[in-house]
Amino acid sequence: MMAQDLNRLDSETKNAKVSLETLAKMTGFPIEMIKEEVFKGQTDKEVSLDELRAAMLTYIDSTMLLVGDDK
Repeated sequence: MMAQDLNRLDSETKNAKVSLETLAKMTGFPIEMIKEEVFKGQTDKEVSLDELRAAMLTYIDSTMLLVGDDK
């Protein structure tokens, strides 16, 4: 029973949506920066947590590559 509850919760969490406005307020970053830099201008007003994780990993990876080029 506990494993089923955890699987259901995991599925609900992955499908949960967060608005970009809420994300901007929570992070302190301007919404336009989030749209352009993190999502490359290709996003709806809401994103799933999986979409957010994927976009953030891509953004972090590309930013780290740029910083590495400065050396």
